[in-house]
Amino acid sequence: MKLFLDTNIIMDFVKCREPFIYEALPLIQQGEKGIHQLFISDLTFSDIPVYTPAEFMENPLFTE
Repeated sequence: MKLFLDTNIIMDFVKCREPFIYEALPLIQQGEKGIHQLFISDLTFSDIPVYTPAEFMENPLFTE
């Protein structure tokens, strides 16, 4: 299944915002396992560092 994740879902994951992380994390994990194809807007890539500069620099998903 193809899933489009909006910026808020990605922000919940990056910032570990409770209680929303518990809904976002399974979606991300299913994408990693290949169960779903995950898509995000290209604007999300520019929004993440603006709204989460500290988390962006510390998260290994974005620094590798």
